[in-house]
Amino acid sequence: MRLLRRRSSLLALTLCALCAAATLAGTAEGQTTPDVRLEARAVLPALTFSPGPTSGRQLGTAPINGVTPPFEDEQPVQGFSAVLDNGDGTFLAMADNGYGTIENSADFNLRIYTIRPNFKRAFRGNGRIDVLGFFQLHDPDRRIPFAITNHFTTRRVLTGADFDIESIQRAPDGTLWIGEEFGPFVLHTDARGRVLEAPIALPDFDNPGREIRSPQNPYNEEATAIRIMNAVREHARRFGNERAAPVFSPFHVMLADADPATFVDSREAPPTGSGVARASSEVYNVASLKAAGYPIVPYTINDKPRMLQLLRLGVDGIISDRPDLLREVAQEFDANGDGRPGDLLLPDGRIDITKLDAQSHRGGRNLRPENTLPAAEVALANLMTTIEGDVGITRDGVPIMSHDPYVESQKCRRADGRPYGPADEVLIRNLTADELQSQFICDKLFRGPTQINDLAASPVTVAYRASSGLWHEYSLPTVQQLFDFVDFYVNYYRTGAGRTAPDADRLARNAEAVRFNLETKLNPRTDADENGNVYASRTVSPQDFASKLAGTIALNNMQRRADIQSFDFRTLLLVQEQFPAIRTVYLFGDFPRFIDTSVPGTDDGTNLQPQPGGTTTPWLAGLYYPYRTTVLTHPFRAQRSGGFEGMAITTDGRRLLPLLELPLVGGEAGTLLIHELDIASRSYTGGRYRYRIDPRGTAIGDFTMFSPTRGLIIERDGSQGDLNGFKAIYEVELGAPGSVVQKTLLVDLLRIQDPRRISEPGLPGDVGLGRLFAFPFTTIESVIIFDRRRIGVLNDNNFPFSVGRHVGSGRPDDNEFIILRLDRPLALARSGR
Repeated sequence: MRLLRRRSSLLALTLCALCAAATLAGTAEGQTTPDVRLEARAVLPALTFSPGPTSGRQLGTAPINGVTPPFEDEQPVQGFSAVLDNGDGTFLAMADNGYGTIENSADFNLRIYTIRPNFKRAFRGNGRIDVLGFFQLHDPDRRIPFAITNHFTTRRVLTGADFDIESIQRAPDGTLWIGEEFGPFVLHTDARGRVLEAPIALPDFDNPGREIRSPQNPYNEEATAIRIMNAVREHARRFGNERAAPVFSPFHVMLADADPATFVDSREAPPTGSGVARASSEVYNVASLKAAGYPIVPYTINDKPRMLQLLRLGVDGIISDRPDLLREVAQEFDANGDGRPGDLLLPDGRIDITKLDAQSHRGGRNLRPENTLPAAEVALANLMTTIEGDVGITRDGVPIMSHDPYVESQKCRRADGRPYGPADEVLIRNLTADELQSQFICDKLFRGPTQINDLAASPVTVAYRASSGLWHEYSLPTVQQLFDFVDFYVNYYRTGAGRTAPDADRLARNAEAVRFNLETKLNPRTDADENGNVYASRTVSPQDFASKLAGTIALNNMQRRADIQSFDFRTLLLVQEQFPAIRTVYLFGDFPRFIDTSVPGTDDGTNLQPQPGGTTTPWLAGLYYPYRTTVLTHPFRAQRSGGFEGMAITTDGRRLLPLLELPLVGGEAGTLLIHELDIASRSYTGGRYRYRIDPRGTAIGDFTMFSPTRGLIIERDGSQGDLNGFKAIYEVELGAPGSVVQKTLLVDLLRIQDPRRISEPGLPGDVGLGRLFAFPFTTIESVIIFDRRRIGVLNDNNFPFSVGRHVGSGRPDDNEFIILRLDRPLALARSGR
């Protein structure tokens, strides 16, 4: 492993020292301020990095407290949320989830560093912390059942979007136990971070049969899409696609819009006996997915009020059967609220695709028969930014525009006039492209009064047919013909018969830039069993779909203008591997297939519903999806960032005592719960202790035990750089299960004596240095016991966000490791010391 490096800009403290002069807040009622002294201090500069991969992509590119992300080919050594003493002068320091949220930490690898502090004391030590190396949490044995960022790799390194790790303990057998917040879960790894078993969930003892879950819990639908998208984006990056993140494209009624009326068909209340649970309409959080870097383009919206509602929600695009209505919405929308519409338009009146990707579904099927050139023409006439369409593969390997594996009799008729009904339908894969185009005309009307097939309304298609030899204007076009048609459309309005049309220039410029969103139409529910084995294929294989369609796109140098979308994620992963320059679009849909297939309104299950009798769906390429497990059946009782911030181990090494950082939803106000986990059985005993946090506090930071019943807990408020804030360590005593934990103030972390001024010098404007030393950080998350009179404390510097020490310069906090000498001995020495 190559040496870690520090950037020189913050490597050393300057020679200018400033003493803090402030009045500290008082201690808890009835308690005096302990006379605690700073014995030693060591500092790891904020800008300390370890080998990559690149990290911080979702932080943007603007400077944050003087630090500019992303961090190319390196990872910050930061955010120490827990520490273990190795007993040889070195420590294991565990970084937390990265940059604070599930949305921005998918490229932050979860690492545990070995550090050696050279503590600055009264007469020796330079105050530096050397980083000797690290190991990463990883899951090569696939113990984690849900999607993780590195799902499709062999080593499966865990990231801050997979778990928010906050506490750690070492068991007598040398294995590591880690408390985290997204579940909340307890993780078990070997001494080098290899996951040994599935994450252990916390039972909800107040509601038997349920678990305590947070809003980021991967066993709920609400927190699953972001994990799947992280996995497929990382897969794309591995094969060279760093240019464009995959697109998230859900059924629009599944977006969390605070509108319970956005249900359609029978999703909300499936028939009795169907075996399908009631659905929620508040599943996918737009703000969360966008913060994670994913464009959101829902389908299929055909009314203006709903389009406007989605635009206000913040979607990046809309797929519609009515390009005329979508154009009107784009023209009328007032995005900035100044009373003037047109905020989504370019100066020439075209739709700005960076503000709205206006996609015409199947070309605009409510205006023209779908997936035909007249449908593409009406999309272009309405200045759509993207033509969306479906693709099948013919017997001779040609990608052709078709939504169905069959030539559907509802949409198409025989060119020779012979009868053609459902019993006569033929598979696309069984005919050549020439046979399909010469034998069928797909001009039937069945989608209401707005759908027409009058060729007088499609002059460019008529002209294209005359010049290209296409069998009929309503023949199913190949993808190549669609590309050729759009080029023809440009020339038609630039130099051809349409050049004198009033809007000719704008139409030509729009068509020159128009994008394509082409879907591979597979249905593995009917074409494969639940293990993915093909048994009754109606289409070609995923590999043939990927290679034929993507190959046509590449042949036309259309990689930057054409996306490939699918409900079948197998084809998209193949595209990412073999054609990395093509952006992929992941469709999420839930039109349930009921056990009783005679129930009207059922579909084929789309891609989220598991196979009958199974627990997985072949559509999702092995990625776990908790179908219809939502807040309706599993409410979130743990608050966001309210999981296992602290976790002690009993002095006999038999039990873990994970402590929730925040009160449970619906629980006792101001009271946190300590649960008891038996290590041998890997199960919770049901024993709980009630910990009441100080009224000034907002959260706990760490929990450790030093005797069978006594330990230390850090409490804090949310302030930083405020010497009147609240940062404290309490000595606590556990009584009988169910009782309130007794607590006594041990350390006021904002009032520490430093008579030898070990903490100096500092940077200009630093706070909390000098004779009255303070630890004024937002998060203080590690406490370690050396003996009855000495403890160690570390901060989590939340790099690059927190500025608790360097208030004057505005530079991000460093990681500080201090040793404190207590004014009295702990009540009982820690076992083994």
